[in-house]
Amino acid sequence: MLDVMPPESSFYTTARGQCFLALVGERLRWFWPDLGQQHAVLGLGHAAAYLEKLESGRNTPACLVAANAPQWDAASIPGRSCVVDLHGLPFQPEQFDRVLMVHALDDRKQSVSVLRAAGQVMKPDGRLLLIVPSRFGGRSRLRGTPFRHDAAFSRRCLKQMLAAAMLKPEQWDEALFLPTGAMRWMRHNGRKMDIAGKVLCPGAGSLILVEAVRDEYSALSLPVKLRQRWLSRSLLPVRGTAKAIQDRKYVSRISRR
Repeated sequence: MLDVMPPESSFYTTARGQCFLALVGERLRWFWPDLGQQHAVLGLGHAAAYLEKLESGRNTPACLVAANAPQWDAASIPGRSCVVDLHGLPFQPEQFDRVLMVHALDDRKQSVSVLRAAGQVMKPDGRLLLIVPSRFGGRSRLRGTPFRHDAAFSRRCLKQMLAAAMLKPEQWDEALFLPTGAMRWMRHNGRKMDIAGKVLCPGAGSLILVEAVRDEYSALSLPVKLRQRWLSRSLLPVRGTAKAIQDRKYVSRISRR
C-alpha cells in the first residue's frame, strides 16, 4: 500500500500529524512553560499547529503566524496569519518575546538571512526556538512529512548558522527517535523511545530543537573554505620546500664527514 503524502496544510490533521504534535509539543512546553505570560509570540513557517499545542490550557498570548506561502497557515489561525518574505519581516524591531520557527528553513544557503531577520524582530531578552531535521538520518526517517522539504543540519552546523545570525544557542533537545512509518509504536511508545534514545543513542533523534538568544557582540562569519588536511598539505608543493630539503641533505652530509 502506497503511503500518500497529504498536503502540508492538512498533515497535522492526520493521525501521524497528531502524533508529531503530541511528542514535539511536550518538548516545546519543556522549553517554554511560561508562554502564557508572554505578550507577543511569532511563529515562522508552519507554526500554527505547534502554537495551538502550547496555548492549550493556558492564557493565550498574542500569537501571530507568518509564512512564505498562503497554503501553510492561512486557515489555521484566522485573523492572525499573514504571508511575508521570511528574509525581510515587515514587523517592528524588538517586537516579540518568543519566536518559534518550524518548516522555515528550506535552503541552507539562505538560512542565515532568515535567522537574522527573526533575531531583529525579537526583544533583547526574547528567545527563539528552532526545529529542524537532523542531518544524521533525520530526513530519511521523516519521509512522508512536511519535514522532508526542510534543510537538515547537524549541531555544529547550527551553531555556525546561529553565530553568523548574531544568535547564541542556550538549550538543545531532540525528538522522534522512531521512524515515522512505525505509527503503532509511535502512538503508544514514542515518548518512552525518545527518553531511552536520549540516554542510549544521543544525537540519533530525527529532529533537533535548539533555543537561542540574541548575541550581537559575538557574530561570526561562516567558513568560506575548509581547512587543508595534513594529507593535502603533504601532496601540494609549498614554496621553499625543495630548497629546505636540499639544505637539510647538505647539512647531514657535512655532519657525517
